[in-house]
Amino acid sequence: MLLRRIANPPAPRKLGKITLLSIMLISMIGSAGLWASDQASQANQAVLLTLGADLPNSPIRPLLGVNDGPAPAGDAGNADLTAQYQQIGVTLIRTHDFYGPLDMATIFPNQNADPADPGSYNFTASDQTFASIIEGGFEPYLRLGDSYNDVRLITNPSHWVQAAVEVVRHYNDATRWGASHLHDVEIWNEPDNSHFWLGSRSDFFALFAQAAMALKAAFPALKIGGPGLTPAGFKSPQGQNFTRGFLESMKASRIPLDFFSWHMYSNDPADFINAAKFYRDLLDSNGYTATESHISEWNTEYREGPDADAAVRTGAKGAALMSAAWIGLQQQGVAAAAFYRGNDPSLNAPTWYGIFYADGRPKPVGLAFGLWSQMAAHPLRYDLAVGNAASASLVVLASHNASSEIALLIVNPTSAALSWQLVLPAPSGASLTATLQQISGAAQSIETSTLSGLSSEIGSFTTQLVLLKP
Repeated sequence: MLLRRIANPPAPRKLGKITLLSIMLISMIGSAGLWASDQASQANQAVLLTLGADLPNSPIRPLLGVNDGPAPAGDAGNADLTAQYQQIGVTLIRTHDFYGPLDMATIFPNQNADPADPGSYNFTASDQTFASIIEGGFEPYLRLGDSYNDVRLITNPSHWVQAAVEVVRHYNDATRWGASHLHDVEIWNEPDNSHFWLGSRSDFFALFAQAAMALKAAFPALKIGGPGLTPAGFKSPQGQNFTRGFLESMKASRIPLDFFSWHMYSNDPADFINAAKFYRDLLDSNGYTATESHISEWNTEYREGPDADAAVRTGAKGAALMSAAWIGLQQQGVAAAAFYRGNDPSLNAPTWYGIFYADGRPKPVGLAFGLWSQMAAHPLRYDLAVGNAASASLVVLASHNASSEIALLIVNPTSAALSWQLVLPAPSGASLTATLQQISGAAQSIETSTLSGLSSEIGSFTTQLVLLKP
C-alpha cells in the first residue's frame, strides 16, 4: 500500500455499507509513505488519510506461519503451545529445527540404503511431530533437509532425491493422516550458509534441480520450491551472487519453481521490503513471473553482549518492528511467511527466537501476531491517499471484510511518542463503534479500549489495531 499525497481530499465515496468521508490522523507519516529519518519536526501536523478504492489484486494475506511447535521443545516441562497457537491465529508450521524429527538425517539415516525399501526409513519421531501439527489444525510447510544439529554431507544425491520423494509421499498420504494436508514442499534450508550446505555451490544447484523435477513429476498438485536463502542472499554482494547464480541455473535447466523462499533477520523494517523487491525483480527477470515469494524465516536481529537490546525480543519494541515488517510484506505481495520461531527451548533463554516463552507465556511479538491475525480476517485491502504528510514514521495498513467492518493496523516503530485522531462523520442511517487494541511498553498484555472521541496517543514502539464496526 503506497501512500499517495494529495493537496485536497476527494469527495465522499461509498465503502460497502458505509459512506466514509475521511480519517484524520494527528501524527507524522513517512515522507516515502512508510518512514523517514526526521521524527522531531512537524510533530503534530494533521494528516489526512483517506481510504481509496479496493485493491482487488492485493488482498491481505494470512502471513501467519511459524517455525516449530506446537509440541513442547527443549527443557523437560516446557509448554505445549497448541492452544496458544490457535488463540493468536497461527495457520501454518514450517518443519525446520525440530532438531531430529522431520530431518532427512533422521528419516533416511543411511544414504546408501535402498530408497525403495520401507526398511530404510525411520518415521517414528517424525510422525509424532507431524501428528501434533495436524491435530492442532495447522497446515504443515514441509522442509526437506536437516536441522542445525543434523547437517551432513550429501554423499549419494540420487538416493537422497529418491528418498525425498518417498518422504513427501508418506506425509501426503490421505489414508495415513485423514486428508492431504500438505500444500508446500521446500527443498533445503540456507544453502548459502556453509553450515547447512557442506558441498560446492554447483553441487547444490544440481541436487535442487534433480529434487524439484522428481517431486513435481510425482506430485503435480503440490507447490515445490525453496531454497530458503539466508539474509545475505539479499544483503551482501556474495549472497546476491549466489542468488543470481541459483536462479540462472534453474532457468537454464528449465526447472519448475512454484515458490522461492528466503529469510530475513533485521531490526529495520525497510530490509524486509527491499529484500522482497529484490527477489521479485530477479524472479521476474529470469522468467519466473508466476513464482510465489515466501519468507520462511524472519525475526528481529539480536546479538548478545553488553550493548544487547533485549527489547527487540522481549519488549514492545520488537513487536512494533515486526508489525511494521509484516505490513511491508503485505505491500510487496509476499504469499507465505513463517516466523522463526514459535517456542523457546528454555526459560533461561528469554531472548531466544520464540514468540512464546518456554512456559507458554506470550512475548509482545506473540501478542502482535494476534493482531495480525485479526487484520488478516479483513482481507479486502484499501488503497490509501495521504495529504499534508509530516516527517515521521507511522506505518499504516487499512482493509475491510465482507460485513464492511474496517480495520487499521497502525504501528509506531520509532522512539518518539505520537498522537492521532480519527474524524468520522456518522454515516447516514448508521453509527460506528471504534475499538482500539494496543501493545505498548507499559503492559505485557493487549490493552483494549473504546475510542469515544476517535482519538488516541501512540507511544514509542507501539502497535495498535483499530476496528470500526457499523
